[in-house]
Amino acid sequence: GADLANLVNEAALLAARKNKKIVEAADFEEAIDKIVLGTERAFVMSEEEKRVVAYHESGHAIVAYFSPGADPLRKVSIVPRGRALGVTVQSPAEDRFNYNERYLLGRLAVMMGGRVSEQIVFDEVTTGAQNDLKEATQLARRMVGLWGMSDEVGPIYLGIGEQQVFLGREIAQDHEVSEQLLNRADAAVLRLVSEAMEQARRILLAQRDKLDRLAATLIEEETVGQGQIAA
Repeated sequence: GADLANLVNEAALLAARKNKKIVEAADFEEAIDKIVLGTERAFVMSEEEKRVVAYHESGHAIVAYFSPGADPLRKVSIVPRGRALGVTVQSPAEDRFNYNERYLLGRLAVMMGGRVSEQIVFDEVTTGAQNDLKEATQLARRMVGLWGMSDEVGPIYLGIGEQQVFLGREIAQDHEVSEQLLNRADAAVLRLVSEAMEQARRILLAQRDKLDRLAATLIEEETVGQGQIAA
């Protein structure tokens, strides 16, 4: 309830700043972006940096669009928000409470899509993938250590990837877990992320023409909505 109240208040403020008499759907969309993604930052990127960010976000979007079972794309933007230079927004069609392995592997591929796109187009990578790498590694650790989704470790709960909410850090490892098993878990995490990169690479190479078109549209318009993405 409090979250919805905050959303309504933010949308009303945005509408009032535009001297509107009513709050419209577009105001709610903008309010959601501001709350979830952060406030737009006003600074000018160079043309080269803008191109890199456009291809990075397009990489995420193309992998998401062509990954079976992935959440639908809502928006792709290269307008800087918060600490991010660009964003790719996916919204599930319905609430999810349980995730299967195929969905999670697809999420990993989407996370790595930006970095792989940079490699394909520019033959190098940038620091822009830092948060993607962090999130992908954390997800892979949960798959291995919490949900038993690796051949190297098998259906064993290790507690790896589980965080202490209030301390903001991983819970101390159980001393009963052997060093050898932890090494196998590390190898499994690396394999999952590496395979996700290869999956992203296969999709982007197969859809290279669409990658180029979406990046070009982003450079020109900066934000692309759901209908434009599908077109």
